[in-house]
Amino acid sequence: MRITDVEPILLRGDSTYRASTDASESTDNGDWQLLVRVATDEGFEGWADVETLAPAAVAVIAGTGMSTLGFRTLSELLIGEDPRDVERLWDQLYIGSAYYGRRGLAMQAISAIDNCLWSIRAQAAAMNLAQMLGGRRRDRVLAYASTLFRPTPQAMADAARGYLDQGFRAVKFGWGVFGEDPGRDRELVAAAREALGPDNHLLVDPGWYPAGWTRPGPTRSRREAIELCQWLADYDVGWVEDFIHPERFDEYATVRAQSPVPVAAGEQLATIWEFERFIETGCVDVIQPDLSRCGGLTVARRIADMCTRANIDCVPHSWLTHLLTGYSLQFIATLERARFVEFNVSQSALTGGIAPAGFSLDDDGMIAIPGGPGAGVDVDRDFIEAHRVRT
Repeated sequence: MRITDVEPILLRGDSTYRASTDASESTDNGDWQLLVRVATDEGFEGWADVETLAPAAVAVIAGTGMSTLGFRTLSELLIGEDPRDVERLWDQLYIGSAYYGRRGLAMQAISAIDNCLWSIRAQAAAMNLAQMLGGRRRDRVLAYASTLFRPTPQAMADAARGYLDQGFRAVKFGWGVFGEDPGRDRELVAAAREALGPDNHLLVDPGWYPAGWTRPGPTRSRREAIELCQWLADYDVGWVEDFIHPERFDEYATVRAQSPVPVAAGEQLATIWEFERFIETGCVDVIQPDLSRCGGLTVARRIADMCTRANIDCVPHSWLTHLLTGYSLQFIATLERARFVEFNVSQSALTGGIAPAGFSLDDDGMIAIPGGPGAGVDVDRDFIEAHRVRT
């Protein structure tokens, strides 16, 4: 079997990322989205979403490379290769793009391609992706509704009750207005906890630049980060997430050692080398690799092994389309311990239309892990064609 095409597919929508001004749902990125399709000469295809600066990534994947190794485009490194040789191809992509990549946009594109290759490998073996990755340990997992902070306590309470009505037993509020007013921050968390009650999970993602996502301000000081953890403990918060500058591994370790609330992070990290340093230096209780950023499933598998050795939890970050949800569920099925799957309830018309998977919650607030071949999630080709930008 040989790879015949590595195609970046750029999609355009008509909405933008926004936090809600009331209890209604927020919206993730609705202006641009990039997909990658890897095709083979035996008819197998892999699809994945990419969380990156979408128009720029098109050139990285299928633009014009240079003759010197280290400056190649990702597609020219793959055409003609056997897609089942996933780990070797990961190294080939990393080295072939080393002088403009290694992290950031190039690694995010490599992550998507890697996920595609794992899907093709599973399809070719007539296996579910979880089986291909090492075996299914579970068939369902607790889902948490992942959304943005609302601006008032009443809106927070109304939103939290709405997620309970949908069947969720866990909710994560993040970013939005959080960090603009410390007094209001506490009121918002208190309102969410009261509305959810003592038997449901409340998770908090304050954002690592606390002045809001539209105009980044200064990051928190070490003392401010510790104080944040201390008062969040008053509301039985399940974890505090990604609230320290992502390059400050030393600060994560220091704050975690003093925090009464479990510390979660990792969505900003990429490659096994960063995760190895982050875990081994004691930065987190919960590691959160994003399969569209970390290096894909090839890297995530090794992260899972490190989590077992360090006795910490692994909960993938997956706030994008349901393609990413599907890959994350397959990975979660293989973990020794699995607490949650992140479920993006804030999808825009663009991200929500790409892979309209029929995920549903059971009476326990859990989502079934698909058992079909590959990742178990299909794309809507008509929707993709209708929103495609020809490049």
